[in-house]
Amino acid sequence: MQNHGDVIVFEYLDTKEKKRGSRKQKLAMWRHRDIQKTAESLAHKYGMRISHVNAWNTSKLAHDGSGNVKRGKAVKEGTSYNMCQFESGKMYNCDLNASYNIGARYFIRELYKETPDLMAEVPGIGSGTRRVLADLWHIDAVISRYPDISLGIVSDIGLNRLCTVSAGY
Repeated sequence: MQNHGDVIVFEYLDTKEKKRGSRKQKLAMWRHRDIQKTAESLAHKYGMRISHVNAWNTSKLAHDGSGNVKRGKAVKEGTSYNMCQFESGKMYNCDLNASYNIGARYFIRELYKETPDLMAEVPGIGSGTRRVLADLWHIDAVISRYPDISLGIVSDIGLNRLCTVSAGY
């Protein structure tokens, strides 16, 4: 409410099926479900929409389009697992990186629904599980060449207002 968002975007995580693994993992999934249900009920109370995007690779891909990230010890000994290193060498917070990708996937999906022909003009945009914030930047560059179209799209999907909630964060 404070940031005037009208959509909350979650990663789609299947929390209903029986999970194998440690108790800690099961507890984490249970906790995520509770957080998500609380956020959804508050969103509906205040007239906000809820959307879900595919969770695959949101944390593994760098939002700047440079490729896969390295986390924790893969970067160097003693590095926190909360930090990731892009292939370009830049260090970033993993949760923030994932939230950028989650938000970008939402907007790309909405733009694709509105203008599938325009999306064909964007070079190098990958499949849904490979899409990152850099792809949205490329789409924005193409849209800016069509000012009569861009205003309608931006107002229709609310490009300037987004709340992203990354899995359990």
